[in-house]
Amino acid sequence: MQSSKNSSKASGSSRTMTTKTAVVKKAPAAKQAPAAKQAPAMKKAPAAKKAPVAKMPGKRKNVIFQVQTKPGSKVYIAGDFNAWNHREKELCDDDGNGLYQVAVELEPGTYEYKFHINDSWCVDPENPKFNQNSMGTLNSVIIVE
Repeated sequence: MQSSKNSSKASGSSRTMTTKTAVVKKAPAAKQAPAAKQAPAMKKAPAAKKAPVAKMPGKRKNVIFQVQTKPGSKVYIAGDFNAWNHREKELCDDDGNGLYQVAVELEPGTYEYKFHINDSWCVDPENPKFNQNSMGTLNSVIIVE
């Protein structure tokens, strides 16, 4: 393998590109002007991981989550605020009318979440804010200020 470096200068900036090519047949060397000294090559950064939830230290707030569904359902909420544990926070239907609610104490920040209703994941139908997740489905998004 042989390395080659190309550099170009345009409007005061320089750009260097390094490529590696396989040499099959060696050609006679052509006379070239001496190459300018270049800065050492930088190492490639490791692949970025998913950005953590944007949390700002501050006073925690009580956030009420609610969803309307069939009375007698098993309804939970899961999100990045509870490590997506879909059995940790159960919503209650105190009046038996199908309106399930739960209060979750959260610090100011942005959170993704979903409801888990009768073993099925559901976005919040009353929340127009959402992000696509790594599974190719959607998560609801809430911003706590």
